[in-house]
Amino acid sequence: MAKPPRGFARFLRRGAKLLKNPRLLRQVLSQAVTKLGRAEGGPLAEVKEHLHRLVALLKAYVSGEYRDVSTQTMIVVAAAVAYFVVPFDAVPDFLFGWGLVDDAAVISYVAAQIAGELAAFARWQQAQEAQEQKKDSDCKLPADPSDDDAS
Repeated sequence: MAKPPRGFARFLRRGAKLLKNPRLLRQVLSQAVTKLGRAEGGPLAEVKEHLHRLVALLKAYVSGEYRDVSTQTMIVVAAAVAYFVVPFDAVPDFLFGWGLVDDAAVISYVAAQIAGELAAFARWQQAQEAQEQKKDSDCKLPADPSDDDAS
């Protein structure tokens, strides 16, 4: 098992507290989505997909849609997202070029540690999307043949 990035351990307590406070967790998720939207290129480019998946997992968990994951995993995920959001972590985000390197390291570390659970969540997401597409196609009305005669 790889050693956690420096400074990440203190965020585990924060992650546990966030899971107990859904309102605060939703705020952190909103901040993460906003910050992620602004992060183009740089050190986060390589981990952006992992970060999107972590945020999606946390959203699905807090909404009650997806619970097939351990509480310990969710604490680690909440801690990683909190680490990403907080500007003053091991390397402050305002240090241009370096501020997001530690965030990327934490995201990579967490994604590697919970790779199996992230893969299971990705399969669940794909199944949900397939169900939604099937519902959408089942709800479409057939074309009105009289529309063709109007020309």
